[in-house]
Amino acid sequence: MQHLLRTAVFAASLMAAPAVVFAQGGHGHSHAAPNGGQIQQIGAVEGELVVKGSDVTLFLVDEKEQKIDAAAYVATASVLAKGNQQKTVELKPAGDNKLAAKIDFPVEGKFRASLTLKKGTAEVGKARYNLDTK
Repeated sequence: MQHLLRTAVFAASLMAAPAVVFAQGGHGHSHAAPNGGQIQQIGAVEGELVVKGSDVTLFLVDEKEQKIDAAAYVATASVLAKGNQQKTVELKPAGDNKLAAKIDFPVEGKFRASLTLKKGTAEVGKARYNLDTK
């Protein structure tokens, strides 16, 4: 009987583990995107990517969700454009905690990008985004 109870507890813990990972969003995010974009962890920084029309904006915050001055940062995004073409977009400081760029090409459906964030010449990290355009 004790063996059956241990087996049941073990099985229940295995079933609960994915729920814990899902609740953390897989990236430790438990908060909503304040600007309506998608948040990803980029090294020690959180980046929220927002795409509205031809405007692409990356908002940077620290682990305490405090704005980070974006003046020393740049980002390069490899974007999947219409027709499965790869396009490169350079996001540059745009005041406050923002990096911004304009795109001059269409995308189909979702905006898919692999982004590399740098502070000066040092790479901070990489992230992938897959979000609806507005």
